[in-house]
Amino acid sequence: MRATVLITATLILLQAVGALKYVHDGSLVSLCQDEAPDKQFDIEMDWDEVLYMDFEQKKEIVRIPHFDGHRMRGGEAGVSAGIAVCKHNLGGWKKKSQGVIPEPNIQPDVAVFPEDNVEWGVMNTLICHAAGFFPAALEMQWLRNNQKVTEGVNITEYYMEEDYSFQRFTYLSFVPRPGDEYTCRVQHRSLDQPAVYFWGPEVPEAQTGAGTVICALGISLGIISAIVGIILLVKERQRLHSQQRSL
Repeated sequence: MRATVLITATLILLQAVGALKYVHDGSLVSLCQDEAPDKQFDIEMDWDEVLYMDFEQKKEIVRIPHFDGHRMRGGEAGVSAGIAVCKHNLGGWKKKSQGVIPEPNIQPDVAVFPEDNVEWGVMNTLICHAAGFFPAALEMQWLRNNQKVTEGVNITEYYMEEDYSFQRFTYLSFVPRPGDEYTCRVQHRSLDQPAVYFWGPEVPEAQTGAGTVICALGISLGIISAIVGIILLVKERQRLHSQQRSL
């Protein structure tokens, strides 16, 4: 049976500003499980990731610049040693965590949306957000017009939610063009097959409205110019006709 164990240490920070008080939740989250990814370690503040341990680069990766320069005691070796103990005791930890962490195979809720208002030809970022799933083993992939996209793609670690389920983001830098269709493909063991979520850029109303106004204005000016031209032509013919009669 597959097992996932979360070990969290929570620190409540109380900050007073004048007469107001702000409570912040800080957590050290250590994840070990018997499927890929088999380990993860990060620090979260108010359910946002502050930094995480990159086990390939063997260093901390900071998500919030304010914490730049922060280092974990023992570094990557110390964190890996702690996770190794977790893996060794995975069966026992699983029994102790029953009723606390979610049951396996909870499907993700997925949404796809742009970061900024869409403008043709202007660089933007498309976001695919998967939330509420368990365990932390979810693959995300971008496609444009049914073709796999790898350039301009970024994917986050797994973020723990308050109910101990997970969320994950993937970002795609793109330039909106008419006719393009984007797909976020999500694979999780709770799904019988990969789920696909489509997004296509729509013509912004502001751009459409401006084009309509300019077009209508151009037609109106053209009609007015034609009428003025006809009037001037008629008057000129009348003037010439009067001159001929006087001769």
